[in-house]
Amino acid sequence: MKQEEVAPPLERWPEHLHDLPDGELEALAKDYRWLDEESHASVQPEFHKRREAIIAECKRRGRSELSAACEQPRK
Repeated sequence: MKQEEVAPPLERWPEHLHDLPDGELEALAKDYRWLDEESHASVQPEFHKRREAIIAECKRRGRSELSAACEQPRK
């Protein structure tokens, strides 16, 4: 049986992002990349908040290429 990953509760965002290793942050950025406002307007607002927190953490760490990749939706 495949084990599912569970994201931390919303109240822990974005604080828990500071503790993530770069590889895990990169994986999150790729996972949240599909959340662009126009095509996924029905997605729950907390997911958009998490995406913005991931982008902000990437920028804080100086990973501008990763934050840019997360900001651009997958085509």
